[in-house]
Formats: sequence, structure tokens, C-alpha cells
Amino acid sequence: MTSGILSKLLNEIGEAHSEARAENYTMVNVRPGDKVACMLDIMSKLTGRSPSALVTDEISRRLAAYVASSSDNAEVILDAAEEALKQDGAYGFQVGSALDLLKEAGIVEVRDPSIRLMLGKTDEKN
Repeated sequence: MTSGILSKLLNEIGEAHSEARAENYTMVNVRPGDKVACMLDIMSKLTGRSPSALVTDEISRRLAAYVASSSDNAEVILDAAEEALKQDGAYGFQVGSALDLLKEAGIVEVRDPSIRLMLGKTDEKN
């Protein structure tokens, strides 16, 4: 009987951890029309990348361009960057993500491992 209670407890803990990890991700399921599907298929074959990777890259580029277009978005960028760096095992941004593109453009700078971020271009005095 004790092993049944322990087993149930371990399962519940595992489910709770699984749910917590799932909260960090959003799944989007899109079924494009025939023309778009054909175009994605051709681009996929030409580039050697999956259709989802092609779409994800474009979304990241457009998101980075949008948030970089106005200083009003600075707080949102900072919050997203801090959240991304707080994740377990995160030592930087996911390659190709909007935050990574902003970092490459010099809009976001990770100054040290203690997650001090500075938005905008840095000057030599810092």
C-alpha cells in the first residue's frame, strides 16, 4: 500500500514538472492553403530546411525588427531577455531567436553571467 502512495506521489510530481516546462512553450498549428504549402515545400527543398524552420526564422526577424523600431518597446525587450536568461541552463539566447537577432544588432547586450542587461548601443565608458 505504501508503494502505491509513493508511486502516485512521484507521478504527480512528474506531471507538475512537465506542466511547468510546458508553460514555457506555445504550440501553433497552421494548415496553409495549397499555394502556400507548395511554396514552402519548394523553399524547403531549395534551402534544405524544414518549412517550420523557414516560418520560425521569418517570425523572429519580423519580431526583432518590430520591437527595435521604437524605444517604447525597451521594457518589453528587457523583460523578455531577463526571462530567457533566467531559464535553467540558459547561457544566452536561442540561436536565431528575436532576442538573438537583437543581440547581434547591438540592441541588447549581455554584459556578464549575472544577467545584467543593457539596452541600446554601449559607450566605451561602461
